[in-house]
Amino acid sequence: MPRRLIVPLIAAFALIPAASAHAGWLPAAALDGPNAEVQSVGNVDLARDGSGAVSYLKNGKGHVVRIFGGAWRAPEQVDFTGGTTTEIKVAAGDGNRLAVAWIAGGVVYATVSPGGDVPGGFAPAVALSFPGAQDIDIDLGVNGAAYVVWQESGNVRAARLQDATWTAILPPLDVDPSLEAGTGPLRPKVAVSAEGYAVATWGDRRADGHTRVWARRLTGMNLSAFPQDLTLPDGPADSPDIDIEDDGSYAWVVFRQTIGGITRTLGRRLIGSQFEAPEFIDGGMASVDPKVDMSGAGRGQAVSQTATGGVQVLGSWLDHDHFQPSARLDGLEGVAAAAKPEVAGTDRNDIAAAWRVTGGDGNSIARARFKGADEPWGGEATVSRPDLGPVTDPGVFISGDRVGDFAVAMVQGTEGARTLSVAVFDRPPTAPFIESSQAYKRKTRPELRWRPGLELWGAQTYRVYVDGVQVGQTQNDTLTPATPLTTGKHTWQVEAVDRAGQATRSRVRTLRIDATAPTLRVRVSGKRVAGAGLRIRITASDRGGAGLSHTTTNFGDKSATTRSRSVTHRYKRGTYRLRVAAVDKAGNVTRKEVRLRIKRS
Repeated sequence: MPRRLIVPLIAAFALIPAASAHAGWLPAAALDGPNAEVQSVGNVDLARDGSGAVSYLKNGKGHVVRIFGGAWRAPEQVDFTGGTTTEIKVAAGDGNRLAVAWIAGGVVYATVSPGGDVPGGFAPAVALSFPGAQDIDIDLGVNGAAYVVWQESGNVRAARLQDATWTAILPPLDVDPSLEAGTGPLRPKVAVSAEGYAVATWGDRRADGHTRVWARRLTGMNLSAFPQDLTLPDGPADSPDIDIEDDGSYAWVVFRQTIGGITRTLGRRLIGSQFEAPEFIDGGMASVDPKVDMSGAGRGQAVSQTATGGVQVLGSWLDHDHFQPSARLDGLEGVAAAAKPEVAGTDRNDIAAAWRVTGGDGNSIARARFKGADEPWGGEATVSRPDLGPVTDPGVFISGDRVGDFAVAMVQGTEGARTLSVAVFDRPPTAPFIESSQAYKRKTRPELRWRPGLELWGAQTYRVYVDGVQVGQTQNDTLTPATPLTTGKHTWQVEAVDRAGQATRSRVRTLRIDATAPTLRVRVSGKRVAGAGLRIRITASDRGGAGLSHTTTNFGDKSATTRSRSVTHRYKRGTYRLRVAAVDKAGNVTRKEVRLRIKRS
């Protein structure tokens, strides 16, 4: 499963007032349908910067719906090939870069939208295989390189995207091309590191029918010389999944294997070119269908579902390079099945899991839970929308951005009236930051500045409060109050509101206003004759709270000015203008001028 990170908020959600910030699951929004053309969802993938897309099949062709600036855009058809499309997957990178692969008429095709400040068009599709392909998977690394893998006539194949060019890797990935590989539950998966290289995993079937799970590095267009057999010397193994850290030396593969007659799920960590000893991630219960997702630093989660009795969703937290004891994630009792769990992690070490629940009436809903970094799991929520109908095959897919927002994609409805829908877990914006300052402002309508909090899903609206009263709102990071403020101390703070109406307030800061000019008195004594010493005394004080900064005396005879408040000065014969200014620390100025006529001695 590709590791990605976020979801922008649904454009349909209006901005509404909110007093506090509480993240939560928002109900699914319809992106296409209900109609007779929507068929099934391929996957959802969100880049670290919050852009991304949902892939799905519609009217026998591959489509995507992109997210940009916090809003889902109109559906786009990416597949214009002649055959009927049976599979599609999308992988997202920062800056609106998308890689899309699909199978039409049994042939693997791929395209890329190179990205930019706004979503751009897609390049012409490139055929990467001969007919007979199935089970594609795709991942895109943070540097923009992508790999797609698939099964073709019982062999595992791969292709690489570098810049805007797709190139098929000619040798098959599987070790013995004469053996069946990549079919059914042996289907291949791939994960791409930050360096732009990949590790692929798949299963094969020996001549005696015994199935194994393999992993192999892909460095550029080259295959590693030492693929690894991950299975233990016991029963058959299949259903591998993989994720990789930013440092491509480290990855986890999880898979199913029958051990002692019981179907178990386990994981093995890749370090360099070798895999460590296996770790069980099923709590000792018979389980199937494992998935894993983690941050670039290697923290994340594995999920699986029980294989016997009432089907349950199990989760095992990955921390400090080891899986922690498994725990049940679903909480609905008496349901027929809670199946096909999916999981996503983020760079902040947040985790979300989603799955499909089928009740006794045969109808299916989607459920999900969120776990903040170093926090316990939050409550279970229904994320499908009842009025859109049951969740159809193949179930739900999930992905998240780097700040802890998530999207769950699914198709709901019945034959002839299906809807592509996406529910999101929305993190509120982080709090705006106001610099603490002891300085006074001279203007009664000062420009107030703050540093915006982090929010990836569209523009924030900022409400500015002074003394607990809102004085304005803006989408900029500055605001000038419309009403003048009085001299003195005030409190102020900024509230950031996202597209869903979730609000987060900054800390309260003190705003000091001094709009009152200092008092100033100038006294001149002595004979006003040339060469005689005139005594100049200045008395000044601040009245607004900022404090007096200084006084400046200009004698008017081109001699140097002074800040001394008591000075003796000698003039030549003539007429002069003695100018004195008193300046407070807020910048308020009071000026006085004394006209001096100096006679001959």
